[in-house]
Amino acid sequence: MEKQFRVETLLEGDQAELYESVLAEFERASGMSLSEVNRAILQTGMLFHLTMMTSMGVVPSEDRRDQLDALAERVGGDNLLWEIIELARRHWRGGGTGAIDFKA
Repeated sequence: MEKQFRVETLLEGDQAELYESVLAEFERASGMSLSEVNRAILQTGMLFHLTMMTSMGVVPSEDRRDQLDALAERVGGDNLLWEIIELARRHWRGGGTGAIDFKA
């Protein structure tokens, strides 16, 4: 059986307003279900965080980094933001820190 997690959280203030706005725009533009929207938002966030963690040395084991990179590619290959995640990966692994210059 595949692993499953039920993720639940409470958003307040600006985060709640941002979430409400994202949902409204997804609903207006795509007709995606609430579950699909939440999955896409969570997937994108996890991919960005994992990319940062594996690229900036938070995951010290090279074997573990390779495993996590392969998993991220399987999960994120069809994500609309995958190319941006790849830019971040190259930036951070190339010794860059902080913000990424997308114009470069």
